[in-house]
Amino acid sequence: MQRLVATGLDWIFVTLVTLLMILATGVVEHAEDYANIGQSAIYAVLCGIPAYLILNGWLLWIRGQTAGKAAMSLMIVDHQTGNCVSFWKLLFVRALIPVVVIAVGSIFSLLWLLVLVDFCFIFRKDQRCLHDWIAGTRVVKRVTDQ
Repeated sequence: MQRLVATGLDWIFVTLVTLLMILATGVVEHAEDYANIGQSAIYAVLCGIPAYLILNGWLLWIRGQTAGKAAMSLMIVDHQTGNCVSFWKLLFVRALIPVVVIAVGSIFSLLWLLVLVDFCFIFRKDQRCLHDWIAGTRVVKRVTDQ
């Protein structure tokens, strides 16, 4: 349940930072900008990626955590060894998979089902989502001396 809460917190935190970036950059400034849903979605992704990095980049680099996982005292480790995972693997394999599926899912709506399938894996005994399987990671309770 902690992992599910951490994921929810991550979605809320990243969404808020993304909205702040959209407001700060002014990419969606006029009423006409909201009329084109596809263009608005592209702006959201283009602002969402830096928002994710601003919010989670340092924590992922240093401790293998996102803001939501840090709040829930969880961290991401290599599934086989239990050691920290490289920042690049966390970013370009583990985190990028859901982003790409969401971005493509905004064009082809059935691909949104992949996001649902991915997160349904959290209810398995090992609690590894599909993106964990692909990246070779797992989420564990963070011990304070790590």
